[in-house]
Amino acid sequence: MRKFTFLIVILFVAFILNGCGKKNKTPLARINSEVITLEDFNKRITRLPEYYQEIIKGQKSKFLDDIIIEELLYKEALKSKIDRDPETKEVISEAKKKILVSRLIKDRVDDKIFISEQDIKKYYDEHSEEFMLPERWRVSHILVDTQEEAAAIKEKLNQGVSFEELAKEKSKDATSQQGGDVGYFSKGQLIPEFERAALSLEVGKISDIVKTQFGYHIIKLTDKKSPEVQEFSSVKELIKKELERDKKKQLLEVLMNDLRKKAKIIINKKLIEEKVEGEVKESKEAKSESAKENK
Repeated sequence: MRKFTFLIVILFVAFILNGCGKKNKTPLARINSEVITLEDFNKRITRLPEYYQEIIKGQKSKFLDDIIIEELLYKEALKSKIDRDPETKEVISEAKKKILVSRLIKDRVDDKIFISEQDIKKYYDEHSEEFMLPERWRVSHILVDTQEEAAAIKEKLNQGVSFEELAKEKSKDATSQQGGDVGYFSKGQLIPEFERAALSLEVGKISDIVKTQFGYHIIKLTDKKSPEVQEFSSVKELIKKELERDKKKQLLEVLMNDLRKKAKIIINKKLIEEKVEGEVKESKEAKSESAKENK
């Protein structure tokens, strides 16, 4: 795979560079008789994914140097007649095939996929059960190391001191800066002792001291939500991607079936079965012999 990727990069660079210097464009660099123009350099950057474009914006000199190194390697490979090597020819042929197939799928399939807002909304309305959120609870807690510390905090809570302020001041948990807020959870997501205590509370109520492997907790149930369907806006992109995948699969099947109908395909099934069975048998015999030798 690395060989394939590296070769494609080399060929791509060579393709760009071979076209440079023949047009009236701004020269950026010269490698022997080859010229890299500013226009072609920028065009190559725009062909990269946006994430890499952002990285390259701050490393343009390095990117240019990479192109120069690749061109030098490419020309050295040609001088060494590596392109005439049978194995290399085979790899180039396979690479060309994959590139052309990829372009065909883009033209005949990808570019024909269009999912409208109405398509997405229709799917959402007809499959609401797929976007159902379970019953959820929201809790805050204060975590300390000893039961004595927890008891002292519990006493202050009984006196009316703010739970959130005590969490910020006393809790050793990472949630302390959020007033002890753990966020929403559904059944089975928290450690059993903690979860049982939380689910036994009414909204706004505070638990007794709860011991877990992490220490001593005082828990407050701050909200409870019944099962509900997620809002359309939160699942819209997810549905769109799923519909695009389904559409692509359909169009690919149509394309492949059409090509199969037009082609004359003959398969020697007997040979395949014999070949596979023979290789499996040889493999089993080899393993058996190896096991005997190890004994």
